[in-house]
Amino acid sequence: MKKKILVSLAASVAFISMSATTALAYDKNPPFKLDKLKQFKAVDANGKVTRGYEPKNDYNVFINYELGMHCVGFSMDYCCVIPPYNSIQAQAVASGKNGKLPKLLSPDDDVKLYYYVRDNTYSEGNKMKYWSVRKDADGDGHLDSAGDNVANYVWTHLFIYKDLEGTIPAGATDKNRLRIGRQVPVRIDAGPSGKAVSGGYLDYAGRDGGNVVMTDTLVPAVKNVKLVLTASHVWDALGLPLTAFNDSTRRGTIRSVTEKDFQPFQYSTVELHDRTGKTFQDHGKSVSYFGTNPVDIPNCYACHSREGKAAQMARDAGLKYSDQEYKYWKSYPDESEYMARLAEASINILSLHDQLNGTHFLKDYKPTASGNRLGKVGMVNCADCHGDNVSGNLQEPRPTATGYKAVKAKPLSEAIHGFHLGMVPMPDGAGRSQACQSCHPTHFQNPNMNDNSNPYRVTTRYGEGRFAKGDIRQSGGGCYVRRDAHSNPNAKPPFFLNAYGKWQYKNVSTKDEHGKPTKELRGLYCTNCHTKVAQAFQNYDNITNDSKQEGKTLRNKSLKEMIKVIAGGSAKKFAALADPKTTGDNEVMKYYTEHKSATLVKNVGKDGKLDLKPWNHPKGGKVPYAAASGGNDWWLAAAEPHCADCHAAPFVEKNTGGKYFPIDLPNKYSLYRYSKAHGDIACQTCHESTHGLYSTRYDGKERSVDVTTHEQALQYSPDGKYAGPVTCAACHTVNKKGVPLQLKGTAYENDYWASVTLAHFMRSGDQKLSVKELVAKYPYKKSAKVVKDGWK
Repeated sequence: MKKKILVSLAASVAFISMSATTALAYDKNPPFKLDKLKQFKAVDANGKVTRGYEPKNDYNVFINYELGMHCVGFSMDYCCVIPPYNSIQAQAVASGKNGKLPKLLSPDDDVKLYYYVRDNTYSEGNKMKYWSVRKDADGDGHLDSAGDNVANYVWTHLFIYKDLEGTIPAGATDKNRLRIGRQVPVRIDAGPSGKAVSGGYLDYAGRDGGNVVMTDTLVPAVKNVKLVLTASHVWDALGLPLTAFNDSTRRGTIRSVTEKDFQPFQYSTVELHDRTGKTFQDHGKSVSYFGTNPVDIPNCYACHSREGKAAQMARDAGLKYSDQEYKYWKSYPDESEYMARLAEASINILSLHDQLNGTHFLKDYKPTASGNRLGKVGMVNCADCHGDNVSGNLQEPRPTATGYKAVKAKPLSEAIHGFHLGMVPMPDGAGRSQACQSCHPTHFQNPNMNDNSNPYRVTTRYGEGRFAKGDIRQSGGGCYVRRDAHSNPNAKPPFFLNAYGKWQYKNVSTKDEHGKPTKELRGLYCTNCHTKVAQAFQNYDNITNDSKQEGKTLRNKSLKEMIKVIAGGSAKKFAALADPKTTGDNEVMKYYTEHKSATLVKNVGKDGKLDLKPWNHPKGGKVPYAAASGGNDWWLAAAEPHCADCHAAPFVEKNTGGKYFPIDLPNKYSLYRYSKAHGDIACQTCHESTHGLYSTRYDGKERSVDVTTHEQALQYSPDGKYAGPVTCAACHTVNKKGVPLQLKGTAYENDYWASVTLAHFMRSGDQKLSVKELVAKYPYKKSAKVVKDGWK
């Protein structure tokens, strides 16, 4: 009997041990096949055979956009929240055929990249009113000077002295500044850097980045702050005034636009040319690729016109202007209901702002005027009073504001989000705010889905939320929901999660609106990334090595340690911050209204003098972003979410050491848009842009929010089906596991996921190491452990 018990006990121990081993095991095979690739065979001098699969393309051009999605109005007659601004960014690679290493291309390789937007060659006219809207751009008090238009006006806080490389000539003073929109006018259908929507050649940003403009701060002594707008080793066309309308379908005047005209995921096309302008050929075809350029209009009209809550609020307060505006435009026979409501909404917003804040934007409003309906006031640029880092406006009031008395007000993002989340929190069945998805663009690529019969649109035609008892994550359209990889139910591991990422996976992604487990992955919502937890992580960091997460950080600690620091040990409080709701304490609103500004620099100067040191200097008084920037730290690395919040190192952004200061800080994670891995390859090159990361959700051609990004991914697919992040096989000759042949003879060669981890460990300069040096620096055991620990 005793012997049987011992045998049984031994068997149990063996089973437990086997179960533990199974739990730690992972599939070392790639999530794709290689059947679309040409087989490779090489025989060395000793007769040893090497087999593999070559990249299907001789050259690859990877295209993305740095801001995720641009939410912008296209008719600037009344106001401008954010000016038109889309960019086409690219990296080009000569593939590693015949087992050779691929090469990241630059102008040194005698190549150029030509760009255009497919079926979208112009903006001003029946797509946009921007240059044709008058505004006192030169500040002479009148609207009749040459160049007095909105396109010039909105950029006048930015300047250069000589070029877009940040050059300040010796002896230059403020009088030598060349202000964008004044001395450097913005051309029709072009952006502030001079790049046209209709096409041209991309500029190349070298080792230090490019497109450097300057601005001033709230601290008078701190001037000529350089803003590096383009990351290093990237080609781009900056600040294009792109619209969501195609040439072939935009008929009639701008008055006739309907929601079915919207095509929010534009096809940005880039061709590889030689230095003479001749197009490169690949298997008899021109080397031409397309990427996604997302642009759409905020959904303000739903609440601010007709029977919307804000429109009714104005009527109840005796404000009649918006009804007069609607009536005026409906008198035009070609005026669409959508455009009439859009104009009504603009006047409604301005009239409510006047009443609630004591402004006088409508003091010269003429309800019967056929143009310039706001009179001598001109259109209202929100950033004139509300500082906004996304447009580089660090001062408030904006020093070049005209037409009204500009005052110091809250940062633009904080003002808009805080106010609306207090007025219309719109909780769904779980308490998450429907307002994010309701206000941000909600258009689909299929025009037939762009009306209120689409069950996935979050609001009714008058702004009432449809998911008050449901799950907002099951809505869709536009910016994020039902588009991004993080809201894609078909996403498969490995997710490479840290302790916080696993908390989100367990408590949010796999739970429904009632907190019950789901069969289908629900994913994350906007408010699961834009949280106080994310900002607490960033503020706590003092990292000395980004990919290994050395130095001071919470990101590689246990959940218990995270909760202790961030929420004083209260798991309940931590959950309220990590998955904020608009019910109860309305933590979604408080995320904006109770935001604590991050430390920008330390001042060790005495007697009122400035002597500025980095934020982590051991001495000195803290100077927060709010003291220097009218935009606080919104849109900058300090206040934005990071991959490193949820994902285990090395699947994190690059710590640039403040290379793009003040947009990022030394010893902190930079923004995803500036980050590199695998040498100088941008993270966005393989993963695509924020809010539209591979693999985007695909519900078929007719019902997908964003078909463009799905089709974009397939250009680099090794089997014609896989649409996830770009694989090694796109540029490298690989073995049957999808691992580059360069890793032959190392422990990495039979483990696809460990080799992917190695690529993420690599930083600039690592690509020049020998294979032996590389695997010594980043051992296989370390990479394999990362995969095991972060599989889900």
